[in-house]
Amino acid sequence: MESFEKFLASVNDDIEKIFDNQKEYIHCKAGCSFCCERGDYPISELEFKYMMLAYDELDKNIQEIIKNNIKEVKNGNTDSYKCPFLIKNNCSIYTHRPFVCRTFGVLTEDAKGNPSFPFCATMNKNYSEIYDEEKQHLSASLVEQKGFKTFPKIFRLSNKVIMNIPLAKQLNIEFGECKKMIDFLELE
Repeated sequence: MESFEKFLASVNDDIEKIFDNQKEYIHCKAGCSFCCERGDYPISELEFKYMMLAYDELDKNIQEIIKNNIKEVKNGNTDSYKCPFLIKNNCSIYTHRPFVCRTFGVLTEDAKGNPSFPFCATMNKNYSEIYDEEKQHLSASLVEQKGFKTFPKIFRLSNKVIMNIPLAKQLNIEFGECKKMIDFLELE
């Protein structure tokens, strides 16, 4: 895990710079957990193992809550679900959260290279001031009208992009299989 933690430190520095660059548009704060309340949370096997290191250190009562959350998800619709590690609107494994969680909230590009807004843009959150709901895209005129200092940038932050950063190869990091978080979680 030492190599992964070194990689993660480097990636986190870059992600923090991205969020700082876009701070005019970002409204994430402690207790806002919309991004954790519905999703499929694609992660790699290595990220899952890293998450479980944090889980193993949690108080047994918190672990039990998480186990119950997993049961609820497994018994429901697993296409979109509340993250089982979310407890009282806070991530119980925050320092060990996967890339999808670390990068959520900024303007990214979809598989076709088009801008992809975080869904919270429609909830008066990130980028909501410049998101044209009718046309479902960035409004340059709103950026100008509202007097933002920086123009919003589109970032390439998919798991595939992050996992192919040259440093990962230099550190011989093997991410393993990628799938939905819930597919890694087993019921005891």
